[in-house]
Amino acid sequence: MNENNNKIICPDCKSEIKKTGKMEVGDILECSECGTEVEILSLKPLKYGELVEEK
Repeated sequence: MNENNNKIICPDCKSEIKKTGKMEVGDILECSECGTEVEILSLKPLKYGELVEEK
């Protein structure tokens, strides 16, 4: 999980992930550089974490 002043930074490649429009808790964003997916966990404060698929 990460908190970062309204910027979403990819946990793998450290690139900034661009937000698209209005975000909601549970939204999934994909890093355009490496394809890693992050899930929005909270909006205030902004918290997000890498989406990990269960096997």
